Parts: sequence; C-alpha cells; structure tokens
Amino acid sequence: MKYKVTHITKYRYEFPATLCHNLICQGPGNHPFQKVLQYQCSIDPEPHLRQTRQDFFDNQIVYFSIERSHSQLQVKVNSEVELSKPDWMDINPEETKPWEEVVDWLHTTKAMNDTRQFYLESPHVSFHDEIKAFALESFSPGRPIMAAAWDLTERLYKEFDFTPGFTEISTPVGTVFKYRKGVCQDFAHLALSCLRSLGLSARYISGYIETIPPPGKPKLVGADASHAWIALFVPDLGWVEYDATNKLLVSDQHIRVAYGRDFSDVVPLKGIVYSGGEQEMKVSVDVKRLLSNGTTAD
Repeated sequence: MKYKVTHITKYRYEFPATLCHNLICQGPGNHPFQKVLQYQCSIDPEPHLRQTRQDFFDNQIVYFSIERSHSQLQVKVNSEVELSKPDWMDINPEETKPWEEVVDWLHTTKAMNDTRQFYLESPHVSFHDEIKAFALESFSPGRPIMAAAWDLTERLYKEFDFTPGFTEISTPVGTVFKYRKGVCQDFAHLALSCLRSLGLSARYISGYIETIPPPGKPKLVGADASHAWIALFVPDLGWVEYDATNKLLVSDQHIRVAYGRDFSDVVPLKGIVYSGGEQEMKVSVDVKRLLSNGTTAD
C-alpha cells in the first residue's frame, strides 16, 4: 500500500516575530515495513539556517532558524511511503511466550539495549496502582503476551470514550484513566502506562492514518490528522504495534513518523519565538492512497 501525506502547519503572529528557533519531527523514516519514496520539507519564510540530524531514537529532526522580522510562518511537509504487511499479522497470538517470561528476559543483561528505556516511567507515562490492576485483568498469569496485549487493546477501545477537547497534552494519565475519555495521544499514554507498569517494554509512535469519509460523502482536503499508537516489544518478533483508538493490530494503513518514550520525544513542531501578543496556529493534514499509476485515490 502506498500513501501520500501533506502536513501543513501555519502560525500567524499578532506582532511580527524577530527571531525563531524550531525543531520539526514530521519526516517518516525507513522501517522494516515502511519505505520512504519521497520526502520534502518547505519552510516559509526561508530560514537563515537549516540542519537535519537523527535524534537519540533515530528519528529525523530538522532544525531551522529565521533571523528577520516575519508575521507568519508555514511549514509544509510532503511525503510518500510504501507500506507492507508486518510479520506479526501472521502470528497466532496464543502461541507467543507468556508475558512474565518476557518481563524476566527484558530485565536481564541478555535483553537488547534499546528496550530498556521503554519499561521505565517518562514525562507523560507514570505508574499508578489502579492502572496496573486494570492491566492485570488482561495479563493474567501465564497468558501469551500478544493475546494479553490484544485483550488490553480491546478493553481500552470499549471502556474509554474518544472525546476531543476533554484533555490537553499536559493532562496526566491518571486523569485520563479516572474519567475514561481522551484522544489518541491519551489512549497511547494509558496503554504505555499499563504495559510498562508490568515491566514490559512499550514505546510511543506518532504518525498518520487515513480518515475514511462517510458513505456518499466526499473526502475533505486537510481533514485527516496526526495519530498516535504504541508498540510492544515481543522477543523473536520485535516491536509489535497496537492501536487502541481504532482497536487494531497495526498492518499496512499506519504511516510511521517517529518513535519515543511518549509524546514529549516526538512533538511535530516546537521551538522558541521572539514576539509579542497572541499567536494563531492552524494544522492541515491530508492522507491519500496512491494508485499504481502514481495518482491519488480521491
């Protein structure tokens, strides 16, 4: 499956900004089940300095600075990716290892180094006794790890309401659990809290998923959105991805942009602006499937 993504972020300042420093984390990377076909990032006004690097988690980061007066800023990222079906889609969840064995392995010197920071707390993922107890309802003694993770995914989908506007990115995971509502970032952080509180390694993923319009309705340009889900480390398989917002074992419809401990590691656009007054931000995301002839499916 091939996709084209256009992500536009616009800032308008009440008073002209004289200087800004920004980091962009919106470039999809090459992964075992994802190949980047095209990537272009345009910035208006033209930056005085622009640099690209890989961060600690191997995500692509673009740094730029604008050192002259400007009343608005636009960052436009165009990318095309090709997705393939992950290996875990062909695995019988009931035949995977008991989750306690995975925990024991993760906490030994035999485990891979890149799994260790992902079973710890992080800025948006804290541990709570009530969240651990909730997770243990799915992770009963001896249960195969992928079967338990899918049960947890289903319960998060059924028992928590997708409610835009109820939370902010700073809303604690304990509050999300208490009121049982939030958005995809909240569901991802809560799933991470559940898994990590048991000693399992799980990481946050930012990216995109295509929004399908209602039957008979046209697809609105820019109506898609950034998305978030999680990946659980399973020995012999690697990072297996689950999307509790949509009750999915992730296959070939999720476009991966960045990995981290939580949202704080993968903020799409952040920085410092020297200006006065208020500022207005507008974000537009458009995800379209690419046909074999290179055109998009409208």
